[in-house]
Amino acid sequence: MNLFSSITEESFDYLIHDYGFSEPVDTDGRWKTTFLYTKGQLAIEIELNYQDMDTFIYLRSLNHDTEEQLPRMQLEEILNIEPVKSNGDQTTIEQFEKGIVNKAALLETNLNQIINKKEKIFS
Repeated sequence: MNLFSSITEESFDYLIHDYGFSEPVDTDGRWKTTFLYTKGQLAIEIELNYQDMDTFIYLRSLNHDTEEQLPRMQLEEILNIEPVKSNGDQTTIEQFEKGIVNKAALLETNLNQIINKKEKIFS
């Protein structure tokens, strides 16, 4: 596990301990690592994009009745706020780490509201 993965798991551990989400399923790709947390019909995907040196949070409603993959929405889109972008390849390691922590805090601050309005958000 790399440094960024460790920071991600630490920063988002409230999903497991406070909200009852599953332990994350992590997938390493060439340019990114994703962490998938699920609870009931809600999935939260944390993407560490190493090419852009940025962190993205996607949410999707899960439909267990079909194999259909429902579209995912970016956290900032759900909150109707402008996404904070990294400086791409000019981003320092410290800035990337801070971005992970900041995105975790943004999700934590708004997660109850998202859970309570899930049907409306994903309809």
